Amino acid sequence: METSEIQSALAQSRSLPHGRGRTERLETLAAAAKSGPDRALEGSVLLELAQAYAYAGERDLAPVAYGRLLRIYDDFPAELGPLAHSVHWYLKWLTWGLIENPAVPLQTTYRWLDELESRYRQRGYSVRPVLALRSDLARELGQHDMAAELLDAACAAARDSMSDCDACERNQWGANYAQAGDDESALESWRPVIDGARSCAEEPHRVLGQALLPMLRTGRTVEARSAHLTGYPLVRHLPDLRRSVGEHIEFCALTGNEARGLEMLAEHAAWLTDPGADVAIRLAFISGVCVLLRRLSELDLGALAVGAGTVDSVRTELSVEIGELTAKYDARNGNTVVSDRVAARLAQGPLVGHLPLGMRNTLPRKVAAVAPATSATVDEQAEDALQLAELAAVRLVDYPKDAEQYLRRALSIGATALPAEHLARLSSQLVMVLSGQPGREYELADAALTAAARWEPISTADAIHLTFVAARACHRAGRHGEAAALFEQPLASGEQPYPPAEMAIVRRQCGESLRKLNRFRDAAKQFVEAARLVHNDPDRVELEAELAWSAAAVLDYCGEDEQAVVAFLRAAHLWGALDRIGPRAKCLRSAAWLQLYGAGMESDRPWLTTMRDLLRELESLAETSPSPELTTELLNTRTQLADMQRDEDR
Repeated sequence: METSEIQSALAQSRSLPHGRGRTERLETLAAAAKSGPDRALEGSVLLELAQAYAYAGERDLAPVAYGRLLRIYDDFPAELGPLAHSVHWYLKWLTWGLIENPAVPLQTTYRWLDELESRYRQRGYSVRPVLALRSDLARELGQHDMAAELLDAACAAARDSMSDCDACERNQWGANYAQAGDDESALESWRPVIDGARSCAEEPHRVLGQALLPMLRTGRTVEARSAHLTGYPLVRHLPDLRRSVGEHIEFCALTGNEARGLEMLAEHAAWLTDPGADVAIRLAFISGVCVLLRRLSELDLGALAVGAGTVDSVRTELSVEIGELTAKYDARNGNTVVSDRVAARLAQGPLVGHLPLGMRNTLPRKVAAVAPATSATVDEQAEDALQLAELAAVRLVDYPKDAEQYLRRALSIGATALPAEHLARLSSQLVMVLSGQPGREYELADAALTAAARWEPISTADAIHLTFVAARACHRAGRHGEAAALFEQPLASGEQPYPPAEMAIVRRQCGESLRKLNRFRDAAKQFVEAARLVHNDPDRVELEAELAWSAAAVLDYCGEDEQAVVAFLRAAHLWGALDRIGPRAKCLRSAAWLQLYGAGMESDRPWLTTMRDLLRELESLAETSPSPELTTELLNTRTQLADMQRDEDR
């Protein structure tokens, strides 16, 4: 291949999704570049290849590519000078991969850490990331005191351009504490990441998965549910984060959500037979899977289909593989730290009887319609619970806080004494009481999900309604990751429990939460469907206009210019029908900009027609019905038309 061909193919490879296809393409380009005369180009290809291995979950393949890159860098410093920062930045990634690769002897890893530190010092970089990596290795070896000392030293060293971001560093701090058995300190370290105060391209993705079990073990069940609902969508499609996927599957297994765990596993069935090249990620993923498979076996569901086999057969195969992988680590490390840690993970029992996560899953679950009432004690409990429920009923409207307390006590006392439907109705009453109290969205969402779980075996419609109640409460509270996950559960099933206008509101809220998460295409689908639900409803023209405008905005964000123009023009038409000249003008100008740059490079210059028509309309209205708003819109339209004409002439 010629140099220009390699450069063009390299640019094209960046649009490919991370995975084997992308790495294979880059491997081909690396071979072609090696035989060519341009060492800087070869360095660029090798750098991209090393990154691609990392994002494909194949870090164990990176050392060969990076070894070649370093030789070129050392032999041709002038040619690869512009890549100096990137070369040293990704050396950290390479080193992390070496630490977690049992095929690399410890002596080699220590020598490489010394080499890394030497290179950093020669370039004038801080040793902060090197010390952090030494801490990682100590932690892997079970040397928790040394790991803590090294991490303290890393934190004391200066930050510079080679330092990881605060979110990634906090991931490491929390991991150190968690592996040492200090859940509280781990969660304290992760708190800014969990709360969204610190983030990056890879966080909070990883931290939310790591924090799940520490949250459960410290009694933070509601927070754990939020971390799962928010975190799983972030990692579900990323091969390099399959470790995190395994943590979410494990979480489901230990919270009475084995059905949901099985559904998640089905999404990633291909990973069961795709060991890839990264041993550490593989071991972490299949260990989480085996926690679920063990739970399913304990529930007498070993014959359920999983991938190409059954729960029991796949568990047997993976258990053998886990034994082989942990033996490699033990042999390298000279101890049984890794095998002991994995064995403890696989032996875990449920941490919560059942933590409601939203809609019911497909796994058969044993549900008692009526709690056994065979003893006088149970009868007395039932009677006490019913009396409390009656006291709550007469206070629901005038004394909601009193009613809430009576209902909570009734549900607690009657949990093992009342019929399932009675418990479900009391749970719904608690939801009603909380929904009338502003500022209690967190508690409302929790109560609604608990009620939904109680209605699941009795009334699907009630379970769906209560899931939406929880989703809308999370939306109002700004917990958009959790809200989106809860909205999407019933919406994905095609359920429409409300009249069209109310369903449009539900879909709009879902779209708004998705937009907050930068899931613009998914948000657009919700806004478009919501607008369709109220299309031609004379009482909902303003709502349809708002929805069309919202759809246009997110379509614009994700580069769907032609669809965005259609949506902007539709919104403008609806605003015009309502005599809302301000929103109409804004939508028409947005459409014109897209017609100029994205969707309308046609020779008939549609953007110019749009703007001139708008200008004439505004000028005519200004003569008959002048207003400050019209003055503002006229000025903005004239200014932007002049800007468009200048841009076209450039």
